[in-house]
Amino acid sequence: MVEIIQMIQLRNQLQRLCDQWLSTGLPSRDALLQTAEQLNRWKIQHKVPGIWPAAPLMITATLDDGIGQGIDIINIFSDIVGMKVKPLGLLQPAERIVAACLKDRPAFLGLTVLQIDSEETLSLIGQRVPSQTRIVAGGPAFKYEPEMAVRCNVRHVAVNVAAYIDYVLQLNF
Repeated sequence: MVEIIQMIQLRNQLQRLCDQWLSTGLPSRDALLQTAEQLNRWKIQHKVPGIWPAAPLMITATLDDGIGQGIDIINIFSDIVGMKVKPLGLLQPAERIVAACLKDRPAFLGLTVLQIDSEETLSLIGQRVPSQTRIVAGGPAFKYEPEMAVRCNVRHVAVNVAAYIDYVLQLNF
């Protein structure tokens, strides 16, 4: 019973944070990391695994991003909400991403897509990952070509970490 109350408390903390960031804009990267560190300390102190009783698996990768600052933030906050995160790394080919999804059957596949010319690769991934794997993607490619998400079976496009957290908080596992 105590664990459920603390899971709800974590969910509420994340929702307030998310609402704030969506209304006022994201803080600096350093402030995001500091907030993540505070949330992690709270989770450890209260022995809260996350917002769900069982941790869903999320595989993450970038298609055309060699720096990966965005996917790093997504990995950190995915861990905070209680996902088991398996990062494949930067600049991953479609074949490796699909193989990992077929092997591990994750609930989520998180991708960074910076350039519109990555559509063919993203489409291949969208066609081949297991149907239960939700593709959640972010990056400027979707800003300039929003229909690419529909064409490539992307379930949700997150413009930033606040939009990602908001999406995740609506899910039940």
